[in-house]
Amino acid sequence: MSWDIPATMVGQNQHWDTIPNKYDSVYITNEDVGFNGEYDRGYENKTDTGFACYNCGQEGHSKIQCPEPQKARDGEGCFRCGEIGHRKSECPNQPAEAGFSGTCRLCGEQGHRAVVCPSKPPELCKNCQESGHKTLDCQLPRKITRDHLPSIPEDKAWEMVKVAAMAHEIDDLKEAVEIYLKSQPNLTYYQLEQAFREQDLGAFLIATEKELAPTYTNMDFQGNLDKKFTVSWRWSSRPARPREKQIWPSSPEENMERLKDAGEPTDRGVPKCSNCNMLGHIRKNCPEETIENPDQPSVTCYNCDKIGHRVRDCPEPRPDKFACKNCKESGHSAKECPQPRSAEGVECKKCNEIGHFSRDCLQNNGSDSKCFNCGQDGHRKQDCPNEAVLICRNCDGIGHMSRECPLPRDYSRVKCQNCDQMGHTRVRCTKPIKEAVPTFDESYNLDTNEPFDGQNVDESANINGNQSWEQVTNVQNYEW
Repeated sequence: MSWDIPATMVGQNQHWDTIPNKYDSVYITNEDVGFNGEYDRGYENKTDTGFACYNCGQEGHSKIQCPEPQKARDGEGCFRCGEIGHRKSECPNQPAEAGFSGTCRLCGEQGHRAVVCPSKPPELCKNCQESGHKTLDCQLPRKITRDHLPSIPEDKAWEMVKVAAMAHEIDDLKEAVEIYLKSQPNLTYYQLEQAFREQDLGAFLIATEKELAPTYTNMDFQGNLDKKFTVSWRWSSRPARPREKQIWPSSPEENMERLKDAGEPTDRGVPKCSNCNMLGHIRKNCPEETIENPDQPSVTCYNCDKIGHRVRDCPEPRPDKFACKNCKESGHSAKECPQPRSAEGVECKKCNEIGHFSRDCLQNNGSDSKCFNCGQDGHRKQDCPNEAVLICRNCDGIGHMSRECPLPRDYSRVKCQNCDQMGHTRVRCTKPIKEAVPTFDESYNLDTNEPFDGQNVDESANINGNQSWEQVTNVQNYEW
């Protein structure tokens, strides 16, 4: 159907609004829409009266909003033991032996896996590629094959080494040395370093002494493992960083002596158990008792804040996230709550204790709170139930304000707004008057684009038609 063709022209009876939509009768929120906009199946459990939760079967919410823990579906057994009534995470039984009806990838017969195949060949050691022992117990050199490298005469292979060394390309240099090793398999790091020094190629083999991970070891060109020193390919005989001085040889002679028992780091091919820290097996097959690792990340349920399960497996009912924060009931918000404000979880600003407000605190500098209106204890002025008491600021009398005071004005209580001293007002101040308003010193004359200095002003120019510039500049002489 094209956008230019009306919908009624397709089949003459089809309309856009006549296409049934199974979601029209359901109010779908953003929480009901799954990944990539896919509709959640929480409302597809339809009953006679409407749509019910797919998890608990009750109406009024979807599976995502269900407060009940996730349950196993009808007729669906546990994925671990096969029994009906619980899920795999709640299974108390041991895993059942499931039958295998597939085809063995080794012999091609049906009914068994390759791990139990009777015609399975013996396992080979990952280090020497021989049978009869495990990789952990292997004492033979590692089997190294260089069949993927081209076969080049010795002199041409060495020319490739020289070209890579002169170009200062470390990867090309290592590859050229590997090609040279194919024609000279007995070459050692000691002999290679001697050739570098005699021909002054600018490349250095430095034997450093550093600790490796338990699953790594140093290996030489011939595959011999457990070498003491680690070979580092460098373009200088000096350490590049100050921290390398501790592992660096002190002299060229010491470096040559170290190269006799040196190699490059390589993987042993043996796993390390994270339970007992031993080599040869993993945590799943560890014969020792399982040790809890405090540094291992744990799963925390954000519903009950307990460790060991996810929120989908939480036995506690899920609280309503839209409930009132004050009374914890649904149907209204905290600002509409009819209950008095709860002090649960509130920290007092005076004593820093939890459970009461600062206005109810009994530790107000060692005394109870006192009302400034009636003088009684137990409440503040804002919460005083008594009639407001008027105190005169002129005579400290009760029942009237200072502007209604019958006594003469007490100037000892008056503060001057000009000199900030007590005893007189601004009108009677004998000191120079402060500039109470900004002057025009920092303004600009729009006609000349020069700073305004208060001079050469046309007295006939008015502001709002009533006040001249001269009157404005003399505003400091006006008594406010």
